[in-house]
Amino acid sequence: MSFVAKGPGSARPVPAVIAVGVAMAALAAAAPLALAGEARAGHPRVTIIGVDGAAWRVLDPLIARGDVPHFARLIANGTRAPLRSRIPLWSPAVWTTIATGVRRERHGITGFLDPGNHLVASTHRRAPTLWTVASGAALRVAVIGWWVTYPAESVNGVIVSERALKSRDTDLRVMVEGGEAAPRARGLFHPASAAQMAADILGTLPERPAETAVRDATIPRMRAEDAAVVHLLQRVRERGGPFDLELALLRGTDPVSHYFWRFHEPGAAAYAGLPDPSSEERSRYGTAVEDHYRFVDGLLGELAAVGTADHAFLVLSDHGFEAGIDGEVTGTHHTRNALDGIFIASGGPFRRATTLADARILDIAPTVLHVLGLPVAENLDGRVLTDALDSTWLAAHPVRHVAAYPGPPVLLEPGLWQAQTDSPVDGAMREQLRALGYIE
Repeated sequence: MSFVAKGPGSARPVPAVIAVGVAMAALAAAAPLALAGEARAGHPRVTIIGVDGAAWRVLDPLIARGDVPHFARLIANGTRAPLRSRIPLWSPAVWTTIATGVRRERHGITGFLDPGNHLVASTHRRAPTLWTVASGAALRVAVIGWWVTYPAESVNGVIVSERALKSRDTDLRVMVEGGEAAPRARGLFHPASAAQMAADILGTLPERPAETAVRDATIPRMRAEDAAVVHLLQRVRERGGPFDLELALLRGTDPVSHYFWRFHEPGAAAYAGLPDPSSEERSRYGTAVEDHYRFVDGLLGELAAVGTADHAFLVLSDHGFEAGIDGEVTGTHHTRNALDGIFIASGGPFRRATTLADARILDIAPTVLHVLGLPVAENLDGRVLTDALDSTWLAAHPVRHVAAYPGPPVLLEPGLWQAQTDSPVDGAMREQLRALGYIE
């Protein structure tokens, strides 16, 4: 089955998003040669790095001081904008909107839990994603740690789900060493063999903290998780690359900002009347938020995040941050003060040294699809950010459209994960979400 792209010059057949259980080898064999040749000519590879909760109000002063050179280089060689999100600013919903180009009411991921009080899962998603559309067009994809990627889908490439990041070496050994537990690892990874590839990297994560020590453990734990995402992407590249589309989500900025925003913005009205932090607390946590941004900047350096003509890098966040008190949590993202995240796009056809007034989370998916050389579905809620693209490139590569992307949005192996969506590490995921006030 195929769909026909509508646009200036020609109508090219592009394969549909693959149906459940279709072998990836068969998909590749069926893909039109134009995807690897004529239609892909002049279209770069794309890497998207999500930085959960990153805010320009933190990043810009760090850039001005020269503290985050890799962020600064991407901005100098690319386009920046505030990325307009949508309240309520809940990460699973927003990151799924970024990946699908449709509103949460349409894609079906509206919060952290489903109606049955399970953690929300890919089986609840009702819209195709960047990785399913690209995979269905025979492009190779790698997805690491993105929200709502469990159970991992059968794509043309690799998925390490967000729940896999709560695994440790001992957990993975139990899951992959035969018996009834073995199939469960396939929900955390695609292909299932990626569990063995990831075990030593995930085994470096610190032990899960006791509830009373959650705040103090947040900084080392989230640095380790963010580093694990980057090191997994590097390993996946080494063993299976190159990939046409890569998505990786660094979640650490969000919990670090939740716990330590008071030290970043001590004079905020939300803290009026509270006892001042002790000198020991100020010494220990005074720069915790900024330090994590610096840490993420170093990870961008490890990924060699420098946009080139044939490789575009996007760095995005799902919302900003603001002051607010909820127990130990002193940073929130509840109001319009935290509505805007960050958008940085460098390399490929993106304009250099350009600032846009705004962009929307809905606009990311159509823009990335076009940059990859794929048609944009007319039923998406977002638009291609043409103002971010070089006019000469855009004239040579006009936007093509299709009515919609056919096929099921979730690509699962037959007989697996159709009903069961709990994972072996759900307890650890729930603990962190509960501590941050996201769930009860």
